[in-house]
Order: sequence, then structure tokens, then C-alpha cells
Amino acid sequence: MKERKKKTKKPSSSMRTHLRLQVGKDEAGMRLDRFLAKRCHWRSRTKIEELIEGGEVELVGRVARSSRKVHEGEVVAVKLPRPKRELDLHAAGPPKGLKVLFEDECLIAVDKPPDIPVHPGGRLLEDTVITRLQERYRAEAKRAARAWAHEEGREGDADSDDTSDDDVIIPKLCHRLDLETSGVLLVAKTDAVAAEMGRQMRRRETIKEYLAIVHGTVKDDEFVIDAPIGKHPASLIGNRRAVVPDGVASKTGVKVERRFERDGEEFTLVRCRLYTGRRHQIRCHLHHAGYPIVGDKVYGLDEEFFLAYYEERLNAEVLGRLILPRQALHAARLVVTHPKKKTPLEIEAPLPPDLREFVEA
Repeated sequence: MKERKKKTKKPSSSMRTHLRLQVGKDEAGMRLDRFLAKRCHWRSRTKIEELIEGGEVELVGRVARSSRKVHEGEVVAVKLPRPKRELDLHAAGPPKGLKVLFEDECLIAVDKPPDIPVHPGGRLLEDTVITRLQERYRAEAKRAARAWAHEEGREGDADSDDTSDDDVIIPKLCHRLDLETSGVLLVAKTDAVAAEMGRQMRRRETIKEYLAIVHGTVKDDEFVIDAPIGKHPASLIGNRRAVVPDGVASKTGVKVERRFERDGEEFTLVRCRLYTGRRHQIRCHLHHAGYPIVGDKVYGLDEEFFLAYYEERLNAEVLGRLILPRQALHAARLVVTHPKKKTPLEIEAPLPPDLREFVEA
């Protein structure tokens, strides 16, 4: 029993793989394994048993056994394993270096590729934006140490791998982007800079603009979605958000960039400005407005796409309905006040090839 409890200790980032299943009146008294077989119809009984035995199923915040009877109103939390697509990405090893959009002694801005996490989490611990930057700065520190040793006539020290942590830049995220979102990502090089950028973002002194491809023809050229966002009251997906009366105030500006057709279907490229910074705000607001983002597995046409993604059921038919394998959302522009110069710093990232080709084809 102790070993099973230990297996539930995972990074908080794994919370995004949770399903929340509330027990209904007609399900009260069922064994946990039978309840899950009924609700998670896409999983085999063997896979369900593996989840339970692996400590991936909780009731009232505690690991539960297969034979445990469920009661009306209880919430069963299920942790889904990371999908094969993400693990394959990790196993393939780091691709080419990040494209740098801006860099000075305080900040570095990179053009984050899709499908690369911004920081280690879950099973994706090595190939992330932060780990790539850490490797870069450690390599730079070693080169600098070798150059110094050569100048001082201490070539023997140049072969040493003992680089002091004080000599290495420790990159710190100023904000975050979802796994599938591409575009501008700002990273601080010191604690003081990170604190200042965090202050600017909390006080909404920055400008964040995203490009998104959505289903349908957006009729108004420009409009604002001002609607509170909170936890989705009915979704199986644990961290899905929705527009709800008691949610947190959220505001998104939307401007049409281009309306177009592709294979007989209508789409619109829109530019969205965040006036607040809630989780999944653009994705949630556009879905609420009736214009879901193409390729979005959570807020798209059907949240079954998300379940298929995590259950490795993204076959040709499902991918055809998704249209794009990743959500068509790109962080296009960021404007901040430089922490040292106190002047506006504007950083832009062009639409990446996969989204540009979709729009222009």
C-alpha cells in the first residue's frame, strides 16, 4: 500500500492529464473498476486495472482499490499516461537550437516551436525550452573559462569540467506557452529581471498578441470578448475552462486578419490581444464565441479529440477531422518595458511554416 501511494507523487504539471468523473445516482454502489469501465468506454478493462493498480486513480484525494464502492456525488480523479506522441518527441533527442528573436544581458526571447514544453514536467524532463537554454549557457561558460585559462597560460584548467554555477546564466521563464502553441517566449537571465517582468505582467503593462486560425467565417472585423472564465462545470477534462457566471474577469480583443476557404471549408485567421492572462483564455473565449481554434483537442469541435490523443487513438480518420495535428495558435507579438533601459521592447515572431502554409495554400 505504501508503494502505491508513492507512485502518486508526481509534478503538478501532470494535473493536466486528469479526468474528473462525478458519480451519478444510478452509479452509486458500483465497484470502482466497473464504474471506470462504464465511463471510460474507450479503455480496455486491462488498461483500467493497470491505472488503478498503478495508483493513478483517486477518490476523495486518496488512492483507491478496484473493489472500492463509489457513492453518489463523489469525484473519481484519473491520471492518464503521457501520450506516445510526446514520449516519442522526448526519445528522439533535442533537434536544432532555438531561434533567438532578441538577446541582451537581461533577457532572451526565443521563437518556441510547437510540441516542445517550456519547462520540465511529467515525463518530458530533458528536451524543453529551459533545458535547451541551460545547455547553451553552460557551454558558453565553459568556452569563456577555456579562453581565460588560455590567456592566463593555464591551459590545464581549460580541460576542466568544473564550471562554477556563479559563472552560468540560470534562465527563468517570464511567462508560459502551452505545449502546442508556438511563438514568442521571453526568458530572464537573473532573478531581479524575472521579478520585474513578472511585475509588469501582473499589472498588465505588457502587450501580448496571438495569431489563431479558427473554424468558420468571423463576421465582425474587430470585437472584444469580455466574459468571466472558470472551471468547466461538466467536462471530463480536469483543467478545461469555460465562460461561467462566477468566473474570473477575462477580456480578449479579436481582429480579423484574413478570411479564407480550404477544401470547401471556411476559416479565419484572427489576431487576439490578451487584456487579462487567464489559463487557456484565448482558446476558451474563441470557443465561447463560436469560433474554435483549428486543431484544438480540448476547445475544438469535440473534446473526444483530447481523449483520443491521450489514448493514442489519433488515426487517419480522427486526424482528418482535426485538420491540423496541433492547435493553430501562435504567440506573434510581445511588447514589454526593458527592465534596465526603461524603453519599450517589441518582439515579433512570424507565423510558422505549418500555419502559414495552411493559410496560403
